[in-house]
Amino acid sequence: MDAGWPHHLFDIDSEAERLKGELLKLQKKLKNIEFYGWDLVTSEFDAERLLPELEDADGLLTIPLTQEFADSNLTPHPPLIQFADLNKPMIVYSKPFSTYWDMGSVLSRMGKVVVINSNRIEDIIPALEAMRAVARMKSIRVLLVKDYEYPREYVDPRLRDSRWTGPSYFRRVKEIFGIEFKRITSKELVEAYNNVQVRDAEKIADEVISKSKGLKEPSRDDVLKAARMYLAIKDLLNKHDCNAFTIDCLSYIRARMLPASPCLAISKLNDEGIPSACEADVDALITMIIGHVVAERPVYMGDPVLDEEKNVVIIAHCTSATKMLGYDEEPFPYLIRTHTESWRDVGFEVEMSPGEVTVLKLIGTCTVKAISYVFTPISTRFDGYNLLAVKTDLLGSLKHEWGCRTKAVLKLVGDPEEFKRNFYCEHKVICYGDWVKQLNALAQFLKIRFVNKLYLPID
Repeated sequence: MDAGWPHHLFDIDSEAERLKGELLKLQKKLKNIEFYGWDLVTSEFDAERLLPELEDADGLLTIPLTQEFADSNLTPHPPLIQFADLNKPMIVYSKPFSTYWDMGSVLSRMGKVVVINSNRIEDIIPALEAMRAVARMKSIRVLLVKDYEYPREYVDPRLRDSRWTGPSYFRRVKEIFGIEFKRITSKELVEAYNNVQVRDAEKIADEVISKSKGLKEPSRDDVLKAARMYLAIKDLLNKHDCNAFTIDCLSYIRARMLPASPCLAISKLNDEGIPSACEADVDALITMIIGHVVAERPVYMGDPVLDEEKNVVIIAHCTSATKMLGYDEEPFPYLIRTHTESWRDVGFEVEMSPGEVTVLKLIGTCTVKAISYVFTPISTRFDGYNLLAVKTDLLGSLKHEWGCRTKAVLKLVGDPEEFKRNFYCEHKVICYGDWVKQLNALAQFLKIRFVNKLYLPID
């Protein structure tokens, strides 16, 4: 190097070897992350030669070591442009004074790029975990149970528009997240339920009861039916090669179309590492999948309720997982209750432990053109996804007969008035631990917007 940063006598080869040693030490601490390649790229020709070899990589880690003063101000690192153009998740680790400008502002706009400026190589870990999560999402296949032929008065009003889960929606989800779907109807689920052997369900029911704090409203027979529903769903997941699940449960519960509600099944599936969501809320399920692949633990989906007196938000549902601290950790205590809204079937009242949590939610936004009066939409343009994520404290569980069975009490982050102005009835998802950095990086790798708030500011 004739003249440039870090300095004129900088030994590039020695620094590359030192960094390789640090990365190999780091690799031992990371689960299911493997570095390979170690190529020292000194020209655009070197980069072009490497491009075919990078096609099978889940992501790229690039480290600019130097910058010559003679380099162009607009593109001081042409190989980084070439690598970003592969459109793969890419980390640029840039130590202070290695370069004058690492092109982060350009690279993050043109590709799926996260730039880390730090002397500590450990600071790339959250981005590496996000990169691993993006790769894992590509292996997710969702079983969606939803009918379109039943009395309209029983349909969950939030799911009236069938275009929510139409072909264009599924194509978009596949393109952005890599997630695939298999849709079936309640008829197939009922057939699977009827094929479950009662003796197999009895083992599950007895285990659920023995590990609980007891039954309040439901009988053992109710738990047995719920266990049969769980085994039926497991059979269908295996049949259709799926590893995530959601169902239009409220519509079925209202219409009494199923022999038992799937609440217990959803709780147990989440405990087993199979992300599962209520109400055929696919965006909430994708949020749960994101939490699952990032944090490697169950997450909890629920309805947010604001209490301004105590400055808290309470997340309530009847389908909480119990192993919220990890798939191999001890479960939280739970009481076997009925499903609140119907006052029948089986749901769990889980005692959430106090601790640091991340609240997250994926929200898509659209621009609608309409004519009025009466208001009639004539065209809709999808603007993109927003990933909301904020760290807060879970203060404990609320014991109250109103609302869904499990009630996690969260310290409200931000202004209550802003929350009220920008809350639109969407579910929220809770994950134990602080995962904001990982989720920010994941959003950049997916080319979606990241919002470090509990709500999405609309105006």
